[in-house]
Amino acid sequence: MYVWAKEAFMTPSANASTDPATAKCELAGEVLRSFGSLRFAATGWSMLPTIWPGDTLVVERVPPDQFRVGDIALVGRKGTLCVHRIICLPEAGDGFWITQGDALQTPDHPVIESELLGLITRFIRSGKSMGVPASLTVFERLLAQIIRRSVFSARVFVYATGRLQARRESILQCQS
Repeated sequence: MYVWAKEAFMTPSANASTDPATAKCELAGEVLRSFGSLRFAATGWSMLPTIWPGDTLVVERVPPDQFRVGDIALVGRKGTLCVHRIICLPEAGDGFWITQGDALQTPDHPVIESELLGLITRFIRSGKSMGVPASLTVFERLLAQIIRRSVFSARVFVYATGRLQARRESILQCQS
């Protein structure tokens, strides 16, 4: 995880865990509370095709009432960080948000307010800053359906697009 807040590394919380994953989760929450913004590299495939492994995610702290269906949220739960799309807002009195990865077949367990760490406002891929789409295009929905059904297809997709990206970058370097 890449965190661009030097001060956060200098003053660890008193209750920081010795488990690295839990410590990262606590650090992310502390950075967002203290500075209001956080950047880190995405890992995992649950948000394909919207967010790719290696994308730099820009997270902003926002009040829970500003989250909308279609937003992508950073959730901290049980010592882990998760970035998934909000598919359902709390109904009167229940206080639960429902999230789901674009490439996952089922929604996550309900999210409570204290687990909502921030809103993904944009992401950076190959040096280009991109806004976060509120929904998937028809092509992206089809691609997500394929990825949901086959880990092999997800691996092929990530590998092929990585190779294409590397080739584009090498061509650009040769032209410079």
